[in-house]
Amino acid sequence: MQRSLRVFYRDYVNAVTIASSQPESLSADRVSALADRLLVSEDNFIGVVDRNDVILQGYVDDDGDCIVLEMVYPEATGCLRLALPRADALDLLGDLPDVFDASLLAGAQYID
Repeated sequence: MQRSLRVFYRDYVNAVTIASSQPESLSADRVSALADRLLVSEDNFIGVVDRNDVILQGYVDDDGDCIVLEMVYPEATGCLRLALPRADALDLLGDLPDVFDASLLAGAQYID
């Protein structure tokens, strides 16, 4: 049986939006490819929702050199943030667990 994850994103270049309030199911093995395609424009973003409604969202940093990943917990006021080289971020997104926790973003900084 193929695992799926819920995703939302905004692709400004192609004018496509999947709202965070209504994420779509996507095969877990396709998340990295979607992120690779989306995260080329600085305004685009992707979010992945785990089964506990924890959100892992990604976007390109201001310099365009890294992908910033943020983990947002339901009811939390801040998030964990980690900037990774593009290849490392895509590898991480290609091997996501069913439940996200702080160990997924080892070395992340808590942003309030």
